[in-house]
Amino acid sequence: MTPYAQLPTNNPEEFTRTVGLSKEDFQHLTRKLADYLDEQKALKPLTRRGRKDSKLALEDRLLLTLYYLRHYPTLINLGTVFGISESYCHKIYTRTARLLAKVEKLPNRKVLLEDPATTLTIDVSEQPIERPVKNQKAYYSGKKTPHGQSPTRDLRVDAGYPLRGGR
Repeated sequence: MTPYAQLPTNNPEEFTRTVGLSKEDFQHLTRKLADYLDEQKALKPLTRRGRKDSKLALEDRLLLTLYYLRHYPTLINLGTVFGISESYCHKIYTRTARLLAKVEKLPNRKVLLEDPATTLTIDVSEQPIERPVKNQKAYYSGKKTPHGQSPTRDLRVDAGYPLRGGR
């Protein structure tokens, strides 16, 4: 049984919470992807020569991609859910994400960088970690100042011990 077949189809709210799209939108996107792939096959019939079809159906590949984008699990966990390896999971994700960008005509990175109004800034500064007041020793690393804020120290170099090997 495939993971797409295991999804709750009778409860639309649960489907939306799991996938990130409604069932109708998911089926519409699947049809658009299938039409695009059929169109590409018709245009270039020799490109598929010698390749086997994917182990996963198109619905499962789309589900894998949308589930990864929605929940961001590790690829090894996602591969376990779908019964595939971690590397194959990554391969399916990247291919399907590229296809989604082509089918939905999403702007590429250059277009996003040209328009400063659509540029996104992410704050990745360090946040202090809360530690327990009692029994702190298990959580204490020995550092007294946060990373990157340590005072500079002047180190003395003795003349008898040169920094580089050899005299």
